[in-house]
Amino acid sequence: MRFDTLLMPSQVSASDKEFLIYRGDLECNIAPGNKQHKLKYHLQKALSEGCQYVATFGGPHSNHIAAFVARCQVLGVMPLIVVRGETWAELTPTLRAAVAAGAILFPCSRQDFRLGLASETKQTVDGYYSNVYWVPEGGAGSLGVLGCLDWARVISQDQQAEGAHFCVASGTGVTAAGFAASDIDSLSVFSALKGVSNLTEDIQLSCQQAGLQVTAKLSTFDECLHGGFGRMSKELLVFLKTLYRLNPGIELDPVYTSKMVYQVYQMEKKGLWPHKRTLFVHTGGLQGWLGMKKDQQPYGDPVRFSC
Repeated sequence: MRFDTLLMPSQVSASDKEFLIYRGDLECNIAPGNKQHKLKYHLQKALSEGCQYVATFGGPHSNHIAAFVARCQVLGVMPLIVVRGETWAELTPTLRAAVAAGAILFPCSRQDFRLGLASETKQTVDGYYSNVYWVPEGGAGSLGVLGCLDWARVISQDQQAEGAHFCVASGTGVTAAGFAASDIDSLSVFSALKGVSNLTEDIQLSCQQAGLQVTAKLSTFDECLHGGFGRMSKELLVFLKTLYRLNPGIELDPVYTSKMVYQVYQMEKKGLWPHKRTLFVHTGGLQGWLGMKKDQQPYGDPVRFSC
């Protein structure tokens, strides 16, 4: 396990705050960060049920897809992927890597994609293959929460995490639910989605469905600074370049961890961040830079993040 000190731009002159980052991006070279933990019990169940095919949902640049295919390849099962939107002949780097690893892609309209396990595309896949195990988008569901609970407990029990206020980014809320039900005293959750007003309730519901309850003192925030999911503002790009100069070797993903750290930085700069010792959880996802435009790259050529 690796914890690094993270120097914020606001700390260059003076600060009484300490910021640490747990390097989940360094945990595993094929499914780094929270991805392997969300998939852990899903894939165990697929194997125990003797399923030869495992299917899931994801966008064309999805970190979940990259990790899902890598884990399926290791376990020797066939990955089937329902992809949001049309899969054009010129596939994204993420989808090209998935196909090269043996995955079969099924394009799905955005409207049908939103139906998830109730979609017509899922019914089509089930018509082609028998005994398919379905992993919800992002590794969601109770099994995903339990996998993240295991992860949170391992991190929180490390001596370097003692007394820290935890921060974790959220998409489906699965990772956040696992951390909220662990041994952590206090937790801030930062949604990557704009206009989220019920994140606390969603986390509580995810915990209940997994037979757990929220035990951490919980604060939640939505994506209010950069225009919505997957958007990169000029301010965020400048911040990431500055942060990298201060912390060489610490690279953040474009969708989740980067926005979380930036939002805390904004609050800390205004004197609104009350926590003396903060621990950011890096949830991986660096291959997401492959889907960003050339003028939105803070770390140079993103090819090294290829999955």
